[in-house]
Amino acid sequence: MSFIRKRRSLVLTSTLALSILFLSLIAVMVGLLYKEQKNAAFHGFTEIGAKLSAQAQVSSNLIASVAGAYENKQNPQAELVSSLQLQLNAMIDDDNLTNAYYMSTKQFEIDGQPNLITMIQSSLSSEGSNDNGTDYPLDDVFLDGYHRVMTGETLLTHAYSDDIGTWISYLAPIKDDQGNIVAMFGLDYDYDQVKRELSALLWGVIGIGMLAAAVAIGILFFIIRATVRPLGMLAVAAQEAAQGNLTISMPVTSSDEIGRAAASFNDMIHSLRQLTSSIKQTSDEVTVSSLNLKEFANQSSQATQEITIAIQTVASSAEAQFSSSQETQRAMTEMAIGIQRITESSAIVSDLALHTSERASEGEQALRDTVHQMNSIQTGVLHATDTMQELQLASGKVDDILTLITEVAGQTNLLALNASIEAARAGEHGKGFAVVAQEIRKLAERSRESSDEIRTILQAIKEKTAAASAVLEGSAEEARTGTELVQTTGSSIQSILASIKQVSDLVQDVSAACQQMSAGSEQIAATMVEQEQIAKRSSTNSHHVAAASEEQLASVEEVSGASEQLRVMASKLGEAVSRFVI
Repeated sequence: MSFIRKRRSLVLTSTLALSILFLSLIAVMVGLLYKEQKNAAFHGFTEIGAKLSAQAQVSSNLIASVAGAYENKQNPQAELVSSLQLQLNAMIDDDNLTNAYYMSTKQFEIDGQPNLITMIQSSLSSEGSNDNGTDYPLDDVFLDGYHRVMTGETLLTHAYSDDIGTWISYLAPIKDDQGNIVAMFGLDYDYDQVKRELSALLWGVIGIGMLAAAVAIGILFFIIRATVRPLGMLAVAAQEAAQGNLTISMPVTSSDEIGRAAASFNDMIHSLRQLTSSIKQTSDEVTVSSLNLKEFANQSSQATQEITIAIQTVASSAEAQFSSSQETQRAMTEMAIGIQRITESSAIVSDLALHTSERASEGEQALRDTVHQMNSIQTGVLHATDTMQELQLASGKVDDILTLITEVAGQTNLLALNASIEAARAGEHGKGFAVVAQEIRKLAERSRESSDEIRTILQAIKEKTAAASAVLEGSAEEARTGTELVQTTGSSIQSILASIKQVSDLVQDVSAACQQMSAGSEQIAATMVEQEQIAKRSSTNSHHVAAASEEQLASVEEVSGASEQLRVMASKLGEAVSRFVI
């Protein structure tokens, strides 16, 4: 349960981090888009103003005549005013450009307020009223623009407000043939309308971005959870196996690297289960054999003590020596039988130890194969991460192409607008050309909108690709964890192999001790036969028999000690194996 909670925490943490990243990117994109659209609008205002001011400059002589009349406090010719006003009417539209006008260059004050004369302005801006020749008070923004125009500069002012609304004005000087500034040309853009359009665009982009982020986050949540689940189950199973639970198994539900890792894990657990069962059985048999060996050693020790007593009796009395020699001969027969049984048990223990060592070597090989498979999984995940990064680079190139398409659409839109203006100037003969120019503007606008939609989709793909790369990096980390757990299990098997080798060495020591006991018993038997045949030599031979019995007793004690060590080693081997549940 603890690992499940950690896995869920990993999924939720990853999803939360990606959500924050998505929202941050959306916020940055919205801010950049708002700023870009605002700058684009201002740039468009400037370009339109430059084109229209160039058209106005063509009529500089007419404008100079009107300006001269106003400076002389005379009324200008009505034909000139009407012609220039028609030109201004053709410049304005129903969207943002609401007013076009010519102002005098001579500044004067009324009640301390700077003013200029509005010589001519578009009649559509005042709903047909005649505001030509009226005074226009200048605020700080417009006054600064006036001073810059008088130096020959063209500019787009900052936003300013009056009784009607909030405006941005394009101001440019009108020069005569000698280069003298005779009037100031102005265009008023409705800044309130511009802000409304930008706000509508901003909220639309925010809505689309939030919807796309919600869908992407939901998809990533399920992808991350589905990817982490099998690796988490494999890590839990490996941890339980390392703690000794060999009854666990992994369900194999796929044929990919994770599925093959689960199958290899099941094969490893099966091999370990068989190996542990064999070692446990061998350990039990070694324990029983060591107990039998110790019992036989005790019997041999008792027999040797009886031989010693018999030899002492022979030294004191020949008849008693003869009788004791017979008892000693019987005891030696029993001891020979016991030694033979010890030898047979030692051979059995040696075979079992060899068999156990072979099975342990097979288990170690299975672990090596599992480590190799885990390394293959890790290599595959890293290769997938590299592929995701290449996909991100390709997406960046596509984004550059879309930017070029957007720029071409913007230029086409400006050309169509210029064509509309020329068609308006052409009058009745330019209506058909104006319709064509309007259609071109619509097509350019659709091209720009389509490229923006493609860029949005491409950005979502790039973000999803980056998230998938992060998930694959997490999967590589899980694979490395599984490899470390398998290596820990391999260390445990190597410890078991070392214990088996120690058992084999002790069995060889027991076999050598049995050979020494056999040689001693043969020597004692020969001595006893000689005692029976030659009674007179009993006293002399009793010393030799006593020495032989002492050597035999020492050998029996060595066998007893070796059997005790064998029992202790078998017990330790049993404890090492008992931690594995099969």
